[in-house]
Amino acid sequence: MSTPLTRKQWAIVILVNVVVSTVTALLIVRVLTAQPIPNSMGAAAPTDQPVPVAAADPTQQVSPTQTQAPANTVAAKPTSAPAPKATETSAPTTAVVPSATTPPQSAGNVSISSVLNVGQRQREVVVIVNQGDQVNMKGWTLSSSRSITYTFGNVTLFKDSFISLHTTSGADVPTDLFMNRSDAAWQVGDIITLARQSKTIATFTVKQQ
Repeated sequence: MSTPLTRKQWAIVILVNVVVSTVTALLIVRVLTAQPIPNSMGAAAPTDQPVPVAAADPTQQVSPTQTQAPANTVAAKPTSAPAPKATETSAPTTAVVPSATTPPQSAGNVSISSVLNVGQRQREVVVIVNQGDQVNMKGWTLSSSRSITYTFGNVTLFKDSFISLHTTSGADVPTDLFMNRSDAAWQVGDIITLARQSKTIATFTVKQQ
């Protein structure tokens, strides 16, 4: 006769049965969930299987697709703008207008203003004025129709100024020059000429005062 099971043994048996039942139920559920679900026609639903592709014929070569330009398309040629023609500028024609005859003058507008106290050696003086830019009178001459000549030294005649040329003797200063003559130099009717390198600058006719 078998010995009746104790409470402890019964608890172990019951626990083993529970574990076995649980494992069996889990296996059944796993098997059922793994099978495909039938469709309305009784066929299994398609799975995400790769579709077999027919093998290409190794004798046929596939040429790369060429993109053809539209038949009616015409390539536009760049239109080059015509180069601008050089404009020939003709030099302006300067009309030569004959000028009226004027007394010879230098660029500084130097002229003989007057001859004072004609025939009086101590007081006789020729006044030369400049109404333009300053000029250097070195080498200029002042002469009369009677061959009396005076040659200027290194003298500057400033703009808008004058120089007095005395017949008598004295020491030259910028505004007063002296001919150092022993007699009068000028007479009424003399034509006095102021020249630079034989070029006439101005003339003056001595008149009775």
